[in-house]
Amino acid sequence: MIALVIVGFVKISVFFYAVIVGLSTLFKVKRPSALTYPVGTVILFFSLTIASNFQEHLKEGLTIMPVLLFIPFHVVIPFTLLCIAFIKHRIKKQTRCSH
Repeated sequence: MIALVIVGFVKISVFFYAVIVGLSTLFKVKRPSALTYPVGTVILFFSLTIASNFQEHLKEGLTIMPVLLFIPFHVVIPFTLLCIAFIKHRIKKQTRCSH
């Protein structure tokens, strides 16, 4: 049981660090530590409002999240990126052939 708590803490810490580094890179923030409290507050707020108990958490994860997250991230976004890469490759190939 204690191993699950430790692994969960490490997983959340790594995700939190990735969000902080990503946001600081995206918004060109010089000190990423300045984003720690605002991002932590947003995560705390959403964690309290999304599911108030464990049963609600399971329901969210099994019924709503596959539609809202898994389909877009596993199907829509990769297919869109594949189409964009294919079109860019075609355009680059046509510009090389025309010269």
